[in-house]
Amino acid sequence: MWIVEMADKMRWKRTAQILVVGAVLFFLGLNIYRGWRDASRFQWNVRPWLLVASFALALAFWFATGIGWNLLVRYLGGSLTLRKGMRVYFLSNLGWYVPGKVWYAVGRAYLARQEGASVEVISTSVVMEIVLSLTSSAWMAALALPLLFPILGAKVLYVGIAVLILGLAALHPALMTRTLTFVERVLPGPRRAMTPPLRYATMLGLLVGYLFIWGFVGAAFFVLLNAVYPLPIAWLPTVAAIYAASWIAGFLTPSPSGFGVREGAMIFLLGKYLPVPAVTAAAILFRLWLVLAEVLWAAVAIRRNSGELGGTRGNLVMSGAKDQEKMD
Repeated sequence: MWIVEMADKMRWKRTAQILVVGAVLFFLGLNIYRGWRDASRFQWNVRPWLLVASFALALAFWFATGIGWNLLVRYLGGSLTLRKGMRVYFLSNLGWYVPGKVWYAVGRAYLARQEGASVEVISTSVVMEIVLSLTSSAWMAALALPLLFPILGAKVLYVGIAVLILGLAALHPALMTRTLTFVERVLPGPRRAMTPPLRYATMLGLLVGYLFIWGFVGAAFFVLLNAVYPLPIAWLPTVAAIYAASWIAGFLTPSPSGFGVREGAMIFLLGKYLPVPAVTAAAILFRLWLVLAEVLWAAVAIRRNSGELGGTRGNLVMSGAKDQEKMD
């Protein structure tokens, strides 16, 4: 009976995901259509070298996130080498583009286990990665709060303080341990031993690292936006903050990798201050940049893995040939 009930829940969940993604794509398409009607009147002045620079920063962003996750695994006592850890990270990240939001985590645990890593360490690292990503992106998004001053007035200060306090609380070992315990209880399978105690100073250090990572992706989007619409450098914090807020919106929806939601939020927020055609083009192109950069890193991981396997097979063949000569 419970199997039938679970199947019914999964069916309704999949239906809800399809409806949400369909609605997102509809409104995104509507925004693109409306923005593109004005594109013919917009004076385009694309600077290719900035497009190249933006893509280079996107590559650096993904590499930095991979390093960040590997540091989490090391902190939790994981045994993955940096090369194997980066391979696991880049290959499993492709699961973000599958509906459900969990396949990247499942893939990461499976690939890491193939490399001899502990499943509980990998599972814990994924949860901590999500908490650190959400906290750092919320702090980065707070840089855009001055834009709300005409609407909220002095309340903007209270919102900023609340974001700061909630972020610090989310990373406290007591709350983090409870979060990990809750996730462990809701996951299927036998109970697993908890990881070593967390240190608050280390968590704050990791937060600084993730803020640095958000600086990479914020700068990448700012440079790309400058490729189609010149902006003074003073706009960098605001553009980075709006991108972070848009990422949070995409993450909290069932859309695969926040597709459509993130772009729609960027168009909605930045379109109030900048030409909609430029913002629309930058939002869509930046999504393409991030996907291409991620696929490129995954291809590098596959290539390196194939090379290592080929070298191992070659060594085995040479060893077998030498043994055969000795027998002869």
